[in-house]
Amino acid sequence: TETSMTVGWETSQPATSEAAYGKAADVLTWVSGEEGSTFHTVVFENLEADGAYFYQVRSRNEDGAQVQSDILTFQTAVPDDTPFSFIVLSDTQSNPVNVAKQAEAAWMQRPHFVLVTGDLVSRGSEKHLWNVHFFRNMHPLISRVPLIPCLGNHDDDDPAYYSYFSLPDPEYYYKFNYGNLDIFVVDSERPLMRGSEQYQWLDSALAASTATWKIVGIHKAVYSSDEDDFGDTTIMRSFRGDIKLRALPELYERHGVDIVWCGHIHSYERTYPLVQGKPVLDGGVVYMITGGGGGGLEKAAPWRSPFTAKVYSGHHYCLVNVFGPTMRIESYTADGQLFDFLELRK
Repeated sequence: TETSMTVGWETSQPATSEAAYGKAADVLTWVSGEEGSTFHTVVFENLEADGAYFYQVRSRNEDGAQVQSDILTFQTAVPDDTPFSFIVLSDTQSNPVNVAKQAEAAWMQRPHFVLVTGDLVSRGSEKHLWNVHFFRNMHPLISRVPLIPCLGNHDDDDPAYYSYFSLPDPEYYYKFNYGNLDIFVVDSERPLMRGSEQYQWLDSALAASTATWKIVGIHKAVYSSDEDDFGDTTIMRSFRGDIKLRALPELYERHGVDIVWCGHIHSYERTYPLVQGKPVLDGGVVYMITGGGGGGLEKAAPWRSPFTAKVYSGHHYCLVNVFGPTMRIESYTADGQLFDFLELRK
């Protein structure tokens, strides 16, 4: 079975696009992309599934000055029956030092890819935040594993997002398949009520999926115990989540979604499996907020929500291991301490 890999990079001036790959660092095959842009994309074709590769990129401006990357590595997608792992985190929008720490810790787990559920930067229209805050500090991880991004409110739906990432059209929503898992990414800043473009796409895409595991990546949370995003709990009760997204749980439940990963709230929360907002022993959808990727931290409301299984205020990421009908989720602090664990079985 053959597969492909897309590599992208940016230069400060218009330049050529060349990237090389190979099974050994000293035997690389060079591939040329389009010239004359500052954003560069090259696709490596006809790669072995579950293959280990080396790669390098380089660009040359009109004066002949050349820049090139180090020789790095990547691993292609695995067959459906092969175990794999991935990282989930969100809201890397500030605190570059902590983002770099988490990226390094996540890379030490040697995942196959990383899912970031929004607010990659503090303000998408400020270009230096992409370069200085996000890419520079996430480099140890995303220079070696594919990044699956999701738009957040702070990303501003800015053109930079669409220039940096090569995603299926229309890019603000899309499906990503890996092994026996399908991830459905949607934009919580665009309408998601019944009848909306994204709702209709998600309805049909979920219905068509035959994957063992179905996951939704979305920035804002339909269920949350946060202390002030859904009502200031110093003066009132909380709405316990984004009421504009309340049409989605019925859709998730009808199509057998296993987990909905969110961000926006800069803390951690895992619900029990839910049906119609209530915990159930069998079936149901688990909602996980993993918004501790780097931004200023938040806390839970003073009352425990009936759907809450675990809350934690601290920077963190999740390591997910999938093997056939088993999914194991480990949640780690930025210092590598395990603070939550969940195993799902089909």
